[in-house]
Amino acid sequence: MYTILRKWKKSSLSLKDYGKKLGITYGVMKYWHRKFKVEFPESKKKTAKKEPSFIPVEVATPISITKVVSAPIEIHYPNGVFLQCTSDICKKELKNLITLL
Repeated sequence: MYTILRKWKKSSLSLKDYGKKLGITYGVMKYWHRKFKVEFPESKKKTAKKEPSFIPVEVATPISITKVVSAPIEIHYPNGVFLQCTSDICKKELKNLITLL
């Protein structure tokens, strides 16, 4: 029976189809297979180590942004003074505007 199971493992057939081909019932084949797995646990299908390989990757060309949208900066003082400027203003200029008010 173990010779039959070893030959089955090398075939591309299912356990049921291999047994049918030899005239052995599926129940008997399953029984043999269970016994085989218990007696020869090292014969379980071992996964072959795969060689490392590279997968080609396509990198899309970067999209250039020509127009930068900036949100305005708004400062509301308690005395009713209101300061509004673009967010791309340099820190030094912003500091000067704040100190002037």
